[in-house]
Amino acid sequence: MRYPYSDLLGRPNVPRLLTAAVVGRLPVGMGAIALFLFVREGGGSYATAGFALAASTIAGCFGGPTLGRLVDRHGQTRILVPAMLMQVAALGLLVALRPSGGLILFGLCALYGFFAPPLAASLRAMWAELLPERSQLQRAYSLDSTAQETIWVLGPVLAATLAGWLDARVPLVVMAASVAVGVVWFTTSARSRAWRAVRRDDRHLLGPLTTVPVRRVLLAVLGLAFAWGALEIAIAALADSRGENPGLLLSIWAVGSVVGGLGFAARRGGGSPQRMLAILMILNLAGFLVLPLARDAVQLGVLLAVTGIVNAPVIATLYTLIEELSPRGTVTEAFTWVSTTFLAGISTGAALSGVVSDLYGPQSAFALAIVGGGAAVLAVVLRHRGLHPAAAQVTDGRM
Repeated sequence: MRYPYSDLLGRPNVPRLLTAAVVGRLPVGMGAIALFLFVREGGGSYATAGFALAASTIAGCFGGPTLGRLVDRHGQTRILVPAMLMQVAALGLLVALRPSGGLILFGLCALYGFFAPPLAASLRAMWAELLPERSQLQRAYSLDSTAQETIWVLGPVLAATLAGWLDARVPLVVMAASVAVGVVWFTTSARSRAWRAVRRDDRHLLGPLTTVPVRRVLLAVLGLAFAWGALEIAIAALADSRGENPGLLLSIWAVGSVVGGLGFAARRGGGSPQRMLAILMILNLAGFLVLPLARDAVQLGVLLAVTGIVNAPVIATLYTLIEELSPRGTVTEAFTWVSTTFLAGISTGAALSGVVSDLYGPQSAFALAIVGGGAAVLAVVLRHRGLHPAAAQVTDGRM
């Protein structure tokens, strides 16, 4: 039997670039747990571990768009390799020095976060060249987002297992090795070495943010990410309060996303990405509305598996729209803005969800996911015509 997405994996360069991007981004899935356990084993407090993670995340929010813009200007190899070397150096110094607090710890964590190589954005910037047929592009983004989802399934488990069985420094060593292997494997491909963004003489300081449709898509991303961040903490807090395994529930959610992504990649047709995004955002919100109705872990697990089916498809559709709407010559930076917005939204949603869970109970935190999901729907549905390539030429300051 020949699956529809096997056509993509049969294209030259696609399996190599896709696999290299997943390997190189494994630290993204491992990082939070790995740094947390590293700080705790070294004698650091929960607060210190939290500040270390915050330093990494905040630095990544600045580093992602910066490195993405440099890739658009100078090509992938010239930026990805130095960024990888800096991140490996930061991880190596953490392992060698073993700081449990203070400026050295926070500075190295910030360095690690800032210089995360934008591998995923670089791959997504190449999809249009790897697949000239527009009909295949959304399928490629779906397969891409599904492959990246495996990072979130395997990363935390791998980090916790290595730290528990061996030493808390081992996950950092594995992270350094994986990013080095992934980046070298990716950038030594002929396609990556030859890739260049369209040159622009009218570059603006804000890059792709000058266009109204891109900003509106990012608003939808922010609402969605806020909802997911709030939901992760709400699920973990609810499971913990009932003496259940939060990791298992979150893994079920991620597995649902993988299944949905594979199914989405295999589908044929489906209309415009604008229409598809609106439908998926509404389904996403519907899932948030039913999750609080679960009475026990089994019911919650079933609902999470079902609602998770939408996750990878909605991400794939967002990528398709960003590729369509970004000004020429800014596509890598635009994809890094999506990643940065996801980081900001998830971090904010998780932080507020933790506060609400402490004050009013885990069940109340599900309301934050509903608010974020509703905001994402409004950003997509209202002024729907603004999410079209023709509107991307608008560069005024209005939303």
